[in-house]
Amino acid sequence: MTRLRPGVVLALVLLLAGCGGLVREGPVRPGLEVGSGKAPDLGFVFPGPVDGASQDGIVSGFLRAGAASGGVYDNARRFLTARTSEAWDPDERIVLLADDVAPTVTLLDRSTARVTARVSATVDAVGRLRAAAPGTEVSATFTLTSVGGQWRIDGLPEHFGRWLAAADVPRLVQPFAVHYVSTSRRGTVPDVRWFPVDRLATRLARAQLEGVPRFLAGAATTAVPAGARLLGDAVSVDSDGVASVELISDRQLATGQSARQDLWAQFLSTLTQDPTVTALTLKVDGVAVDLPGVQAPISSVSRVGFPDTFPATALAKPVVRRGATVTVFDPSLTQQQGRSTTAPAAYPQVPAGYTALALSADGGEIAAVDPGGDGLSRWRDGTRYEVPGTGSDLGAPSYDERGFLWVGDASGPDRLGTVDLTADPADPQAAAVQPVEAGWLSGRRVTQAKVAPDGDRVVVLSTAVDGSDPRVDLAGVTRGEGGRPVRLASPRRLGVGLRSAQGLTWVDDEQVVSIVATGGEDASPVMFSVAGEVTALPEVDGARAVAAAGSESDLYVVTDAGRLLSRSGVGWVDSGPARDLAVPAR
Repeated sequence: MTRLRPGVVLALVLLLAGCGGLVREGPVRPGLEVGSGKAPDLGFVFPGPVDGASQDGIVSGFLRAGAASGGVYDNARRFLTARTSEAWDPDERIVLLADDVAPTVTLLDRSTARVTARVSATVDAVGRLRAAAPGTEVSATFTLTSVGGQWRIDGLPEHFGRWLAAADVPRLVQPFAVHYVSTSRRGTVPDVRWFPVDRLATRLARAQLEGVPRFLAGAATTAVPAGARLLGDAVSVDSDGVASVELISDRQLATGQSARQDLWAQFLSTLTQDPTVTALTLKVDGVAVDLPGVQAPISSVSRVGFPDTFPATALAKPVVRRGATVTVFDPSLTQQQGRSTTAPAAYPQVPAGYTALALSADGGEIAAVDPGGDGLSRWRDGTRYEVPGTGSDLGAPSYDERGFLWVGDASGPDRLGTVDLTADPADPQAAAVQPVEAGWLSGRRVTQAKVAPDGDRVVVLSTAVDGSDPRVDLAGVTRGEGGRPVRLASPRRLGVGLRSAQGLTWVDDEQVVSIVATGGEDASPVMFSVAGEVTALPEVDGARAVAAAGSESDLYVVTDAGRLLSRSGVGWVDSGPARDLAVPAR
């Protein structure tokens, strides 16, 4: 079950405090813990219009009143005519401003006003956050009319919801995961979206009724009957924190205990992110969704046959390559202790011409791109094996925790493929690269593909064949027999306005880091979250590769000068020379 971390909201505040998109510096404002639907004890209510207010005063007052706490928009509606108030949906499209400066209001004529401001991101009606490129401005035009001698807004832009200042965002709208069921393991797969925190349990339940999003198609499924709706269009939560979820459906719930467990797991994983919810009851068409030996209300997915967390994996230590020598790199040791030790079973020499070192989950195998970039080698038990079936201009290889080696290239119809590690590496047929279907990569070069810790999602860094148009995309992984990746879903793009990008690593199951440049800025590490945020990390001169060993504090960068830098507080510390650092798949 995915739980979003407090650092995600803090990262967003940093993002919004700057100029939009990527930021380098700015004030830090602590927000609510991510996943918390509880607003601060101090509510915010803004006044309605005063008699004699000017046109620009009416527009400014309306924008500010939209930041009221608890979904209380009575005063905001007083700035509108009755017809416009009835049509206005405050949640339809929310604009997250890049700072706390009030939007500029310009009168185009007596009854028309235009407002402009710097925007950091927008959230659409279904909760998708789309980051804006740095420096992006947003504008909207309002029409006004006189009602009883007082100016009121009579016309709003299409899909206009609210504009929120940076300081207001953490208390009003936050990221939460809607959960679906993995098609390849017993677990859930998150789709992180942004929701206003008022009436949170109901908002999350409504979102859970929707089908699997396109970017997870094939990787996940849902046990919710198509067309199901909430009885009374709401979820009630009693004083003990028990949420009552009652569904009405024209279609029957799938038969079998597994389908019932799946339904429970989805609603439990999603609704218990609301801190007012401690347990659930669940009914479909008035009939309780019962499980043998389990009595409702239910508080944990472990009671319905799902793990509370990802299974613990015994990870190997990262390895560092200095010259041609590959040794274990132990992040727990201090720099004075050398940080590297000889591997229990020595790794083979990897000559300097080989690039982009990768390490398997158990530490028993390493891989690297051959000199010239047109071949891939694997080292197992001290023996080097050439991987059959590779293309040209290979990207960096990577392993996943389920026993596959991923590699992309710039040639042929299939730009991405995998190698089954259970096959004999000396068998040219069994150990050859098998294609992964991803039509959206046609005409592109895959620089690197990194599978998430859950094994159900992958981030792909790709460019046009000439190196332009870099993109970071998130997509679900459809797996076939033996867990082999066979297809990627249509992607969801992370970040905008990238001029260059290289290197890719998952920090945890919510965030990835790459080394990117936007506009005229130099390339530096940047964090992309699956929720849509983009956050600049401390700058590094000449950064060319990045790796993470389990958390943001265990983040490492290799520079063009051949130095290994480790994350330390708000900066980086030098951890010695390095040509490559590879962390085990997880």
